[in-house]
Amino acid sequence: MNLINANKSHWDFILDLRNEDFSNFYEQEKPITKEEHYDYLSKQENNPNFHHWIIVYNSENIGYVRIKGNDIGIIIQKKYQNKGFATMALKLVEQKARELGIKKLIALVKPTNISSKKIFLKNNFEEKMHWLEKNLQI
Repeated sequence: MNLINANKSHWDFILDLRNEDFSNFYEQEKPITKEEHYDYLSKQENNPNFHHWIIVYNSENIGYVRIKGNDIGIIIQKKYQNKGFATMALKLVEQKARELGIKKLIALVKPTNISSKKIFLKNNFEEKMHWLEKNLQI
């Protein structure tokens, strides 16, 4: 398994991953449109604190990992989940982060996303905070 730099040719693959199981994502509450996704990634192209890679296994794209500031996110295609690929990708991206001079990674994980939480905890991430929020209807 290895990581390759993500580029525009991967944007549709990343969009499919983001919409495959968005309910587990911290900030995404619904499927996003291609336009929203492309707009977001276009803006990130100029962000010096945004780095992203495609996770490749046996010459097949199986996932995506990105670091935005210190925030790390990993998405693995459903058919490859629970097989250790996220842990392997995490180890590879930690090395990339060190090479980039990043001193700390933070994984914002939804409390209901138990599998992601387990991956980060078993890889020596420490649980640091919780908060409560309320959406107000106006």
